[in-house]
Amino acid sequence: MLGFLSCRRTVCIITFLVLGFQPTSIVNAKEIVMIAPEIPPHFDASGKGRIGDVISAALRNCGHTVRFTTVPFGRHWQDYKDFEHFDGLATAEADQTFPGYSTIPFIHLQDGATVTEESGLSDITSVQQLAGYHVVAFPNADKILGLQANMPKFKSFRMRANRFDQLRPILAGRADAILADGLITAHFLQILRDRANTGKEPYIAPGKKVFFRKIFNRGPQRLYFRDKTIANDFDRCVSELIDTHEIENITKPYVDKFRSILSDQYPNY
Repeated sequence: MLGFLSCRRTVCIITFLVLGFQPTSIVNAKEIVMIAPEIPPHFDASGKGRIGDVISAALRNCGHTVRFTTVPFGRHWQDYKDFEHFDGLATAEADQTFPGYSTIPFIHLQDGATVTEESGLSDITSVQQLAGYHVVAFPNADKILGLQANMPKFKSFRMRANRFDQLRPILAGRADAILADGLITAHFLQILRDRANTGKEPYIAPGKKVFFRKIFNRGPQRLYFRDKTIANDFDRCVSELIDTHEIENITKPYVDKFRSILSDQYPNY
C-alpha cells in the first residue's frame, strides 16, 4: 500500500512539473497576424526575407507563429491603423508612433546612393557631393531623406514610385545616382539585368558597373503589437538571437548575395 501511494505521489509530482511549469510563452502560444510592406528582399509577397525571417524566428523561439499580409510600401502603416484584425505591424521608423506597444529596434535599413562607375562618385560620402548630377529617388524622398536644401543644386531630380522606373535611368545612362535603400536597389537592379540579358530591356546596359554608398544614417526598425505580452516576448527572443549571433546567420545571406554592389556599406542587421 505504501509503495502504491508513493508511486501515485511521484506521478502527481512529475505531472505537476511537466504541466505546471511550462514556459508562459508556450502555454499562451498564439498565431500572430502581421501586416508588412512587400519590399524584397526584406519581405517578399509571403513575408519571407531579411526582416521577415528574423521576425518569424524570434516569435517561433517564443512559441508563437506568424502569418504575414503584405501590401505596397506605405499602405501597411495606414492599414494597421484602420484594421484591428492585424495583431502587429512590421516595421516602424524611429520617429513613428502607432496603436499598441513598440518593440526595441532590432534591425536596420540603410539608405544611400547607388552610383555608376563612370560618374566619378564611387567614393561619395555625403549628399552634398551630388551637386551638378542627375538624381532619382523614391516618392517623398525629398522629405524622408531631408533633401530640400540640396535639390536646387542637383542637375535634375526625379521621384519615381515604380522600382524599375527608378533604376532604368542609371543603367541607361540618364542618371548618375539612385537614392534609396541599398539592398532593395541591388535586388531590383539584378532583376533588370536579368531581363536585359533575355532581350526584355533593350535600352539599358546590363553590364554597367554600379556601387552603393551609405551617405545617410542607418534607419533602426521596430515592430508594433496590440498585445503588450507579445511585444515583450518579441523583445526577449530577438535579444537572444542578437546575443547568440544567430540573427547574422539569418540576415547575412541576403546581403552577401549583392556584396559586389554593397561592399561593406550595408549592415547585416
